[in-house]
Amino acid sequence: MLIHALGPLRITADGAQVHVGGRRTKIVLAVLTLEANWVVNIDRLVDAVWGNSPPASARTQIRICVSGMRRVFAAAGEPDLIETHPSGYCLRLSRSDLDATVFEDQVDRARSLAGTGRLAEAVLELRGALSLWTGPALAGLAGPAVESGARRLEETRLRAIEERIRLEMELGRHRDLIGELAELAAAHPYREHLHAQLMLALYRSHRTAESLAVYRSIRSTLVEELGIEPGPELSELEQAILLGLQTVEVC
Repeated sequence: MLIHALGPLRITADGAQVHVGGRRTKIVLAVLTLEANWVVNIDRLVDAVWGNSPPASARTQIRICVSGMRRVFAAAGEPDLIETHPSGYCLRLSRSDLDATVFEDQVDRARSLAGTGRLAEAVLELRGALSLWTGPALAGLAGPAVESGARRLEETRLRAIEERIRLEMELGRHRDLIGELAELAAAHPYREHLHAQLMLALYRSHRTAESLAVYRSIRSTLVEELGIEPGPELSELEQAILLGLQTVEVC
């Protein structure tokens, strides 16, 4: 059985979709999944589902959700995944039971490969890890607890993308990356590192004017919308490009 959090929350068993329940149950499962192998206080689950306005029956309804999940897991051959503790519940998962930890392990393998100079293999491993994503993390579920966890997962995805792009540029594939980087920079207008990578890919492709235009664009965005100047990575990269240095890098 596999719990999928890298996209809409779902469960599969032997490749088949398993119906987990409605919105309330999915929120409880999402919070337990985000805190897998840790006890989650029942009050936290109540807050995740209802916020500051829980009904009098909130704790009972949480227990009903958990009972329903237990039946689903038992039917999928995993009857003991949820443990009951005096203060709440714990979802016991191995690393292969959750796509988010499968993703983390593949990213770690990629870093090990890169560390030994096997860059092409590392890129393939990162591409495989990123292929596990089917959409925004926990898409369709709302609430501070779920959204906070989803943002953490999304950050790991962006870091893996940036790492793959860095390795591909080391392999001389900068021209092939320009389109993807332009889309990523547009989708993440405040993420300076992605803009630096786009500037570098353009500069190495002998498109210096476009590279500097990327700097001017993000600087304008940061100054006008946030009241800050670009950080050292972007400003130093711009200066290196203006000086026409032959060796220009980003971390």
